[in-house]
Amino acid sequence: MASRKARLVLTSLAVVLGTMFVAAAMVLTATMEKSVSGVIADAYTGVDAVVTPETTGGFDQPANAAAQNIPAETVEAIRAVDSVERADGAVEGQVNAIGDNGKLVGTFAPTIGLNWESGEGQNDYLTMREGRGPEADDEVAVSAKFAADSGYGVGDTVTVYSYTADRTDFEIVGVYGLSGDRDSLAGETQVAFTTPAAQQMMTGGEDVYTSVYVYGDEVSTEAVADAIGSDFKVQTGEQASEEAAQGFAAVSDFMGYIFLGFGLVAVFVSIFLIINTFTIIVAQRQRELALLRAIGAGRGQVVRSVLTEAVVIGVIASILGLGLGLLLGWGLSEIVSSTMMGGLPVTLLIPATTLWALAVGIGVTVLSALVPAVKASGVPPVAAMRQAVNPPKPLRGITIAGAIVFAAGGVLMALGLTDNLGGEELTGILTGVGIAFVGVTMLTPILSRPLVALLGAVMSWSFSGRLGKLNAGRNPRRTAITASALMIAVALITGIATLVSSIKATTSEVLDLNLNSDLIVSGAQGGANIPSFSPQTLEEIRALPEVESVGDVYMDFFGTRVDGQDAMLASSEDLESALEVFGGTVAEGSVADLAPDTVVVDEGTAEDRGVALGDTVEVTFADGQTEELEITAILEGYDLTNGWWVAPEQIEHFTLPKPMQAYISVEEGADVEAVQEEVDEILADEPEVSVTNNAQFVEQQTSGLDTILAAVQILLALAMIIAVIGVVNTLVLSVLERTRELGLLRAVGMTRGQVRRMITVESVIICVFGAVLGIAVGIGLGWTVQQALEDEGLSSFALPWGLIAIYLVAAVIVGLLAAIAPAARAAKLNVLGAIAYE
Repeated sequence: MASRKARLVLTSLAVVLGTMFVAAAMVLTATMEKSVSGVIADAYTGVDAVVTPETTGGFDQPANAAAQNIPAETVEAIRAVDSVERADGAVEGQVNAIGDNGKLVGTFAPTIGLNWESGEGQNDYLTMREGRGPEADDEVAVSAKFAADSGYGVGDTVTVYSYTADRTDFEIVGVYGLSGDRDSLAGETQVAFTTPAAQQMMTGGEDVYTSVYVYGDEVSTEAVADAIGSDFKVQTGEQASEEAAQGFAAVSDFMGYIFLGFGLVAVFVSIFLIINTFTIIVAQRQRELALLRAIGAGRGQVVRSVLTEAVVIGVIASILGLGLGLLLGWGLSEIVSSTMMGGLPVTLLIPATTLWALAVGIGVTVLSALVPAVKASGVPPVAAMRQAVNPPKPLRGITIAGAIVFAAGGVLMALGLTDNLGGEELTGILTGVGIAFVGVTMLTPILSRPLVALLGAVMSWSFSGRLGKLNAGRNPRRTAITASALMIAVALITGIATLVSSIKATTSEVLDLNLNSDLIVSGAQGGANIPSFSPQTLEEIRALPEVESVGDVYMDFFGTRVDGQDAMLASSEDLESALEVFGGTVAEGSVADLAPDTVVVDEGTAEDRGVALGDTVEVTFADGQTEELEITAILEGYDLTNGWWVAPEQIEHFTLPKPMQAYISVEEGADVEAVQEEVDEILADEPEVSVTNNAQFVEQQTSGLDTILAAVQILLALAMIIAVIGVVNTLVLSVLERTRELGLLRAVGMTRGQVRRMITVESVIICVFGAVLGIAVGIGLGWTVQQALEDEGLSSFALPWGLIAIYLVAAVIVGLLAAIAPAARAAKLNVLGAIAYE
């Protein structure tokens, strides 16, 4: 190792990167959980018990969509408990506020509204930085982050509205910070109202609260629960703190899982690099190892010698990777805190599980070197007396094994796709994909011969190119294992990109087949905000002279149930127009007169629930209202918003009693673009939504997928980096292996430029081979998953042709970059020294 420092560095780098990401993921998750728990604990300091409404069950709901609130009488009952010294009613929930730029404040993290109570012990965790707290119902105080994000300060007027309250203007009379001199608790912005204004804004009522904070040295949660009944949940301050911390920690957990996943991908890719490196090293040291065997070294000694190198490399690289991972984890925690949690103070925590990253790095390195070590021990002593020649081994064995493995994966996928796995089709398909992927990797050597010959034909127009093509194909195993690292990265990202393209194509196809509208008013989901607009805006759109009809849609899925099961409810002021827009028809019954005691359902949902025309179902709304409704119509050919449709009179029970979408059909011959401009003007005061045509609507609704794809591409660049290192390592070692050959070529007249071009062509062919194979595997992966999800609605398969072209170009660039150092080394070889090598 001491005499081969460059080789040591190149081999170690792959282990360093893999270990670094695994360690960083663990540190990020533990640090953010610790930091969030500390902040939440501060917010509950001194609180002995917390009383909240019991939720209705079903889907998670926003705070202000709870089916129950806490009446003032209940607060008084809590105060009457002997062990209670003080009980403060709190009103908290999500609101929407419009900043000075006309857009919503806090679209990723929500804007939280709360009540401000002046008095001893009230708002202890808030510190006024400027101005004062609100005293009149048209006044508010805002958090420092809200002031920064909105562009407003003391004396300005801000417009605020919510699910239950229309737009109202408030004067900002104060700016406050949170305990610990923070601008925000976890990235949210805050607006504090007087208690009556908060109740109206967030509960739509009077003398009700969303929670109660109870204080007392000997508060008994059992006594409080007995005093108020079973409709409310009573927790200790510590329990409430832990529950709240779990919700906030979900973000850090998600980020941690992402980095852990890509760290494991990096480790997996590193395996190929390490195996290849040690295989080449053993091959180059054949005479040296044979000489050791000739003078008495046993096979066990040779194995231990090679494994000792692996252990040393693994330990050094893993320790270095662990150290860098700790720094990366801390840095990522700071980034997550500043960008997603409003400058949350970071408390660095290094969990004991981080040592697993060390074990993974060392274990992977040693296991990867085991097969080359055993091969090294088999070098016969007689090899020390002759020139080392390492002809490529036959590919029959690995080809047969790879074909069997690939066939097994294919059979499992076929059984899943034909619904023959007893309800475990998706699991079987994904397992089959993994097995087939291993099979393809094993078949890579046999595939390299025709593909390298084909790819090399494009570049073999010169003498150097022809030699580069021959060099790339002379050792199929080495070429295959070098290209496999790149293949894995390209296959993963191509598979994900194919799924994203298929989702977009499916969305577009569903709209084209089912949607009979020209324009759509809607908004992309942004964090916790549910895009909506006012009913008055809807009437203004209907009043436009060139608008033929408008199909409006109200939806609710927060705590709504039908016959005790989670269900999505929908409504429309004109269901007949909505159905016409959506391309649906009435299979049974009628929707002409949808009464408050009736409900309409699509045929798919009716079949799943086992109900029919004329049946009665129990519908529970988000506000806790429960009604018996009769099914008066069954819809068919309706794929856009399957579910239950209730009468417009029931909209008042929805979490959000505002339209979420509107589908506009214009008069025949009207200028659609002109109508779109008119609607856009009407929506000038509706920052949550915009008007789009069908193609723009698809882009709007799938914009989040593009963001995810971009993030995945950036993270998978790590595997690409390791793949580049693998190509560099292979070429450098290959140059050393071919020292005499290169010397002879130079002696018979090959120029340095020709040598560089030969190595470059070899590098580019290997990289493009890996990319082509990865693209093919990725397309197969994407197609298989799309087929598996076809019954779930993913009906269209589409390829990301633009990205595929980019990946191929990137492979060429990677090949050019990877060849720089090996080509320069080969070109600088001393001719006489090279001929006399060994």
